[in-house]
Amino acid sequence: MMLGVTATGDPIHRYHRCLVVPFAGPRKVISTAMEHGGYQENLTAVFNQDVNPGPGRLCEHMEPGQQEKMQTFIREELGLDPDTVARMATIVAMESAAIKSETYDILTVTAITTASLEVNGGRIGEKATSYEKNGEYVNLRPGTINSMVFVSGNMTPGCMARAMVTATEAKTAACQELMAGSLYSTGIATGSGTDNLMIICDSESTNQLTYAGKHGKLGELIGRLVRDTVKESLNAHMALNPLTQHRILARMKRYGVTEGTFFKKFNELSQEGQRHFPEWIDRLHRLDQEDELVTWTSLYVHLLDQLGWGLLSGVEAINSGAIILKQIAKGQAVNREQSIKAHESAEVVIQKMVNSFVTTLSEMVMAKEINFNSEGEKSSNEKTV
Repeated sequence: MMLGVTATGDPIHRYHRCLVVPFAGPRKVISTAMEHGGYQENLTAVFNQDVNPGPGRLCEHMEPGQQEKMQTFIREELGLDPDTVARMATIVAMESAAIKSETYDILTVTAITTASLEVNGGRIGEKATSYEKNGEYVNLRPGTINSMVFVSGNMTPGCMARAMVTATEAKTAACQELMAGSLYSTGIATGSGTDNLMIICDSESTNQLTYAGKHGKLGELIGRLVRDTVKESLNAHMALNPLTQHRILARMKRYGVTEGTFFKKFNELSQEGQRHFPEWIDRLHRLDQEDELVTWTSLYVHLLDQLGWGLLSGVEAINSGAIILKQIAKGQAVNREQSIKAHESAEVVIQKMVNSFVTTLSEMVMAKEINFNSEGEKSSNEKTV
């Protein structure tokens, strides 16, 4: 199926679980592809491949010795020359790809993105999960945000490299604006550990381009299109969007707070926690999306973030957090022991604050009377049976 045409006039096809872009003329390409990556001027096509094998199975392309099999696939199934193509791989179905183009004067940019953070979304600088030595195979988990950026002009190699910086910043901005959490720490994800990027431009264009930073129109277009396509594909693939993130549990997930956390707290606070769990978890679900509580929770999480970043002291975070907890409790008594010792690390203080949050919300859920004021839901009083 042909999905459209890129800024460089190249057709976009979807077949055999791939998005394939064969070049209609000479192209310059700079990419992170493992084969034929880096700066290239002799490629004839690029493609993005869905290699998801299904739950519990290892992606074959991740295993050693798959190069010959892949070359056969490229030649016989895709109809391309394996020696002149660059490829990317992902677990995202190509139906979830986002494609956007924008034109300013004689300049057109197209971005094509598939995005997932559910398997290996992470934050830059976290502890690594793999190591490569002397070219030995590195086992990578597919997940991946893959973007192709097509530019109608003729970019210098330096401009193309700068475009990769701009596109990477755009990807990170998309993750930040969605408050997407890392799977490896309490941080906001900046991408996944297997992200790939390709910048493609028209070698024959008379429109010479030398700058792709954020201060220029080219950088603006690249940044906006990559950011928007990352968001669109994350929504299509894993329903990561402002609505699904507008939840208490979604905001606190980065700090290890789940339904299971509340189950443990219910049992800790009440000898009848097991018996009342279905009722209490139902109340938690209804509170989970209450506008005011989501807002206060967001502020509380930002305190935790700033404490972790070293922008607030433990005393500052705890004192401000106590004010927020009183708002969350909606007038109920909040009496938490929040003393900290001088030697306690930010991590220890954060855990104390997380525990105080869970305790406060649990007591609210377990209260005999509770009002639900979510938009579109009638207020009601409920009593514990």
